[in-house]
Amino acid sequence: MTRPGIDIRVLGPWEIRAGGQIVPIPPGQLRVLLAALVVSVNQPVSTDTLAERLWPGEQPSNARGSLHTYIGRLRQLLGQDVIQRVSAGRYQLSVHSDHVDLHRFRELLRLARLDEGSPDEAELLTGALRLWRGRPFADVPSGWLERDVVPRLTEEWFAATERRIDIELGTGPAEPLIADLHELTSRYPTRESLWVRLITALHKAGRHEDALVAYAQVFRVLNDEFGIDPGAELQRLRQEVLRGHSPPSARAPAPRQLPHDIAKFTGRQDELTRLDALLLKRANAPIIVSIDGAPGIGKTVLALHWAHRVANRSSDVQLYLNLRGYGPGEPVTPEAGAEALLRELGVAGDAIPSDVDERSALLRSKLAGRRPLILLDNALDAGQVRPLLPGTSALVIVTSRNQLRGLSVRDGAHRVTLSPMPHTQAVDLLAAAIGSHRVAEEPAAAARLVRLCDYLPLALAIVAERAHRSESLADVVLALEDEKARLDNLGSGEDDPHTDLRAALSWSYRALRKSAAMMFRKLGLVPANDIGLDAAAALSGLPRGRAKDALDQLVATNLLEQPRPGRYQLHDLIRLYATNMAMTHESRAERDEAVDRVLDWYLHATVAADKVLAPHRNRDFLGPYKARVPPAVFTGPQEAAAWFEEEHYSLRAIVAWAGANAWGGHAWRIAMALTTLFDSAVPWREGLNFYTSTLADARAAGERGGEAYLLNSVGCIYLDKEEYAEAKAYFEQSLACFRQLGIIRGQGMTLGNLSMANAKLRDGETARDYAMQALELYKDLDYPRGVTQNLDNLGIAQTVSGDHAAAVESHLRAHQHFLRTGDAMTEAFNQHNLGLAYAGLGDTPRAVRALRTSIVLHREAVNRRWEAVTLVDLGKVLNAAGHPRIARGVLASAMTTMLELADPRAKDLQATLAEIG
Repeated sequence: MTRPGIDIRVLGPWEIRAGGQIVPIPPGQLRVLLAALVVSVNQPVSTDTLAERLWPGEQPSNARGSLHTYIGRLRQLLGQDVIQRVSAGRYQLSVHSDHVDLHRFRELLRLARLDEGSPDEAELLTGALRLWRGRPFADVPSGWLERDVVPRLTEEWFAATERRIDIELGTGPAEPLIADLHELTSRYPTRESLWVRLITALHKAGRHEDALVAYAQVFRVLNDEFGIDPGAELQRLRQEVLRGHSPPSARAPAPRQLPHDIAKFTGRQDELTRLDALLLKRANAPIIVSIDGAPGIGKTVLALHWAHRVANRSSDVQLYLNLRGYGPGEPVTPEAGAEALLRELGVAGDAIPSDVDERSALLRSKLAGRRPLILLDNALDAGQVRPLLPGTSALVIVTSRNQLRGLSVRDGAHRVTLSPMPHTQAVDLLAAAIGSHRVAEEPAAAARLVRLCDYLPLALAIVAERAHRSESLADVVLALEDEKARLDNLGSGEDDPHTDLRAALSWSYRALRKSAAMMFRKLGLVPANDIGLDAAAALSGLPRGRAKDALDQLVATNLLEQPRPGRYQLHDLIRLYATNMAMTHESRAERDEAVDRVLDWYLHATVAADKVLAPHRNRDFLGPYKARVPPAVFTGPQEAAAWFEEEHYSLRAIVAWAGANAWGGHAWRIAMALTTLFDSAVPWREGLNFYTSTLADARAAGERGGEAYLLNSVGCIYLDKEEYAEAKAYFEQSLACFRQLGIIRGQGMTLGNLSMANAKLRDGETARDYAMQALELYKDLDYPRGVTQNLDNLGIAQTVSGDHAAAVESHLRAHQHFLRTGDAMTEAFNQHNLGLAYAGLGDTPRAVRALRTSIVLHREAVNRRWEAVTLVDLGKVLNAAGHPRIARGVLASAMTTMLELADPRAKDLQATLAEIG
């Protein structure tokens, strides 16, 4: 018997009425079967299709009989004629289409498309949208519906909603739409098209501040969910809002980086006149000025004074960069210099390309249309400077001991070579420092004093400080003459152009308090051009407070510079003198003890920062090196990462120096403590150079343990570079070393890496064997992290072999270990590989969920490289699932990081992006 007035509603929670009464359909297979018939209402559906939708995996042995039973039960509920058998093996739900909300919805949308642009279009869309009560088939659990039906229906609803909004925005006031749009963006925060309409409505309504707040919200949402920036349309809209209304907070202040001017600058009038004349010829091309001369002659002081003198009338951006061309440590590379300038101009790190030419081009683009003043201090040669030059109107000042003739010939630089100051100007400089009345009282002594300083401003500055504490200039002259004679008798004589500077330094040094003099000597023992307060305290052996007092006295006497709070630098000439004093006045045991202390501090501070980034990592390599002073304390990954960035050059210089000066044990251990940093944020070419160099030093020093660990580290870099055969060879050498040394945990580490290398070489069986060996070894050692890692490795091997279900099981077992140990770093990799295993099974929702979890964990650990790698796989999964727009945004975000880190996979990623279009 047919039930009258059947009405079916599935655009939201399930609801069926017959004769005005609700017909209860039990949850489970009956609802899935009815859904399959509703989607194809009034069209025959084969029993094979119905069975596949009821039992998407393995069907029961009597699937056809079970299907007939379910159809019989539905007929009892709905009426015998509602479900008809139209032919052998084919059934049909016979209900008027107007009585099924899904089909009424689609029919209204079809009519709206036919009437596009007419007054009826909005009414038809509104009628269709009224039928929507929420997520379609909300209470019907079915993978088929989730995959094939609900996404398509949802997209149709989005399109209709957005079209209705567009019509109303185009024909009426925007204000009435804003509340609805706020609700929509709250319910669907990752749909950029809704944010476009909200920001458009706010902008049109004159609520510009709210529009910018909305942009900031979508920026955070997309960055948190997918690690991507808003798309081109949203960014264009933001610029439109800013052009229409630019609040002061929206404009970042232009950099003003020049260090302070010298308040009592004196002399160099001829040079300043020449420099001022250059600005009269200023055209669209940059003006480049190179100031060269001997050490201590005042190049930087002159450059700074002139830069401040002309800055306000010739520039709107002021940049400063010390290129460290001469002195301890490595000079700044052109790549690093361009990156530093770009960051100061507000370019985010993940938007900076890796190639020096690309960085140089981006720098020129960022400075185009502006009037920058750039001071590049202490340049090594023209090749270091050239990539940092802007392309249009600019003033660039370069200082160097080198005459930079190539910069003059090829780039049109104007050379200014400084000679020692004329006698009169040198006396004036002394008068400015100590008071003109004192020079007037003792003119002969003042004249003799500037001669003894060889007319070098650096020497005069040092001597002037002592003169403040002497009763007469004659006493200063006598003391300096005595010191000069002493140094001459030690063999420097007139052949040393800095003899008199050394005399001035010696005299100033001898006036220091005992603790400051000791600090000065110790600073000459290590190569770091830039040293922090805590490292200096460790080097000197003084408590932190007393160390700061000693450093402050050195700053006050011009023997030390303090470029920023807590950081100190020695002029390279002064550092040479400090080294000489240490070698002369410190015993070998005292020098070794100081070096041992500071290397110990660097090692354990590095380990402390690394522990924050990778808290569960095993650090057996530390033994037997114990911390002799309390190591630094870091509150979280961001602070640890910032410390690594600040100490990056110092750490690399320390490792290189220690490896070359019989401190190999410290050198390779500090290098090992840096592996997390190099893995996550340092371009591979730099990492490879660093670790191969440290490996060579360890071998030369006979550090077999260091050799084993460093072989493994080099192998890891090759593994990341996808040079798998090379990686495998290094891992095999490392394993042999660890076995010879009997280091069991090191064997487990290398076996696990061999498993990954063989998996990447598509040898799943060998990869599985290595993972099982490592797994058993770590179980015997009762080392949970090793067990977790090799369950992950086992899953990778199983994925390579095509056994995705077993891989999922292995990764889920690894996840259970994470729940007990909290090892987020290992879990980040495990979730990545779990996502790939789910993708192999075709389970897109779980794959996306696992990959997003991995991205969040990598981001929290500030592991930018692996965040990018995981973003690539997420983008590929999303694209395969039919979401190319979101996939493209995810992949583009990964691309910026890969380019910055010189990741060779960026080329393949470019091809993938091109395919998506």
